[in-house]
Amino acid sequence: MGEILGIGMSHVPYMMNAPENMLRMRQMLMKVVERMEGRPFQDPPEALAQLGNDPEAVAQEHHRLHWQAFNTLRAYIDEVKPDAILIIGDDQAQCFQANNIPPYALYVGDEVDAKPFYMSRFPGDVEYVKRTWGVTPDHQYHWPCHSEVAVAIRDELIRNGFDIASSNNLNSDRWQNGLGHAHANTQLFLHNDEGRSPIVPLVLNCYGTDLNIFGTMASGQAIEARKATGYPPAPSSRRLYEMGRVIRQVLLKRPERVLVCPSSTWSHTWLTKKYHHMRMDVEGNTEKMRWFERGQASLIAEYDSPDIENNGDHEVRNWIVAAGIMGSRPMEITWQVTSWVSTGFRVFGIWR
Repeated sequence: MGEILGIGMSHVPYMMNAPENMLRMRQMLMKVVERMEGRPFQDPPEALAQLGNDPEAVAQEHHRLHWQAFNTLRAYIDEVKPDAILIIGDDQAQCFQANNIPPYALYVGDEVDAKPFYMSRFPGDVEYVKRTWGVTPDHQYHWPCHSEVAVAIRDELIRNGFDIASSNNLNSDRWQNGLGHAHANTQLFLHNDEGRSPIVPLVLNCYGTDLNIFGTMASGQAIEARKATGYPPAPSSRRLYEMGRVIRQVLLKRPERVLVCPSSTWSHTWLTKKYHHMRMDVEGNTEKMRWFERGQASLIAEYDSPDIENNGDHEVRNWIVAAGIMGSRPMEITWQVTSWVSTGFRVFGIWR
């Protein structure tokens, strides 16, 4: 009989850049909001209080604290030594674009390639990448995957009425960076870049019709040129939760010890429609974090569109699948941050 282990984290893109560039990333997103809203970005009082008189120092500290949170999770992985890591992450018009967007997909190959540093483009990022991972930004990884576990999950999901897509090649004529950033960043932040633990990438369409925010990211077009039509809605929360319950049964029947890892920021400042993309849903996210902490994560199955989109919580769908897998097991919150400097509400934790 297998064993299910679990951690939760964020694949925050800010951490792919040098700490001195966190504010540059923030300013880029502020400009995106200004184009969407048609008016100047205005920080809420909480953001102004956090940034204070020395935003650069705040950014440096948040960068350090994120790495501290990642290292705590890595220490747990070293302790439990899983046979595989099931990474649950979203795709943002990268591997799956307007011509082919399934609601969810499993990577079932024995190995997956990734070129994750395509966003590390600011001054100082080259040195940061070399210092942190010992490679150059054009480096391509080849990571081992646990295809037996992936195929078992896929086949049982299909038998249970979940028509999940699968792939053994994530590149296309539109995308040549391999594994998308949600999963690739997670690998790097967990110091699994040497492939010590094989992975099973589960990809969700968390953004649904809001994928037009990203459009064809690989094209480098301006946001005004990315107005694509026909993006399907995201899967329902109840459906994702039930998917997690099926995955749980698959894993318990197998011999492997599998670490489940949902990876995402929860509410994003620049995605929260009810606050005109200028404030994250701190209050709602805090309540939902308590559900996980108290072993009541099943409640999140009733949290769905349009509330998810209004609250900027698109990526919490990754955690909904994990909630279905982990059941009523409480999560130990190892760190939570409401980071106005990096525009997101983030939860880090361990299901022990």
